[in-house]
Order: sequence, then structure tokens, then C-alpha cells
Amino acid sequence: MKLNFIKYSVIFLFFTGCGKQENKIYNYGFPREKNENLNITIKLSEFKNFGMLVDKIREITCSDSIPKIVIENKYSTRNIYPVEYCEPIPFNPKGKHYVTFENGRAYKDYFSKEIETDSLGQNLKNEYAYYRTSKKSDRPESYIVIIECKRNESLNGIEEFLNNLTREFDKLKTNLELNIAFWEVVTLPPPPPAEKLKEN
Repeated sequence: MKLNFIKYSVIFLFFTGCGKQENKIYNYGFPREKNENLNITIKLSEFKNFGMLVDKIREITCSDSIPKIVIENKYSTRNIYPVEYCEPIPFNPKGKHYVTFENGRAYKDYFSKEIETDSLGQNLKNEYAYYRTSKKSDRPESYIVIIECKRNESLNGIEEFLNNLTREFDKLKTNLELNIAFWEVVTLPPPPPAEKLKEN
């Protein structure tokens, strides 16, 4: 009788222990813990297209508040504080740091190569690590990922990508920041006709 009681007690404790797993909170970017009341929560599912998301991030930032993209899973909440400036800043990544989305797929080097989930760890080290100098022997200053997309594209695939990217970043066990920006793909105007070039 006592053995049965102990056995059922152990099973009960095991299942109640499993049910009480804590929801871990992860932050990426620059969280403002002292001014949490300035944080404005954004969920990607609220936006019909990428342009609306970019507009909302800019609107929040330029009104002296802090956008916070929240991705919730069963056991974790991932808060992404996107990098945004009210005025465009010059940035020359030489093909690095960019992730271009089209039809729910992530591409490297502006549609030249699709980014597979199992390559994100290597990409973090090689493509997204930001160095002030060109010497790879130096320690990176941070990690920068610029997610770009055409304005009217849907947000398909972006939340899953962010979830996988942040998980891979956590595996690096680094104190450096993972900074994520959201930019629209800028369509360059076509070059002028050859005749006009000759005239000039």
C-alpha cells in the first residue's frame, strides 16, 4: 500500500513539475528597462504588408517611443527592439548584413542565394558580425541584420526567420548585441538611354 502511494506521488510530482515550466524572456537590440512605459508592443500578425510594419516602427521611434516586436512561443517570449532612425543613415555593408525577403523566403545578396535555416549559425559569424575594421581577427562590435523587403510584400516567413535567427544567436553565448533593422527594398530607376548619355 505504501509503495503504491509513493509511486503515485512521484508520478504526480513529475507531471506537475513539467506543467510549471517558466516562460523565458529574451531581449535583442537595446531594451530600455528604465523606461518600460515608453515601449510599444508590435506583433507581426497585425500588419498586412511589410510597408505598414516599417511605417509603424518609424512612427513609434519618431514620436520618442520605443517599438518592441514580440514573438511568443510556448516556453519563451522574444522581444526585438528594432534599429530605426527618423533620418536615413548612410550604410555600406558591401553585400553583408542583408536578408531580402520575397514570397516568404529569405535570400542573401539580393535574391542570389536562399538562406537555409541550418546555415544561420554560420551566417551570424561570417555575414552578420559587425567589425569596425576589416580585420577579422578583431572582436566584432555587434551583430547587425538588415531585413529588407518590397513594400507590398506580405510578412510571410519573417517571424519564423526571426525566431530561428534569435535561437542561433543565443547559442553564441555572447554579451554583444543583436541589432535588427527593417528596410524597404529601394527600386533603382532605370539607366538613361545611351543616346542621351552621348549627348551629355
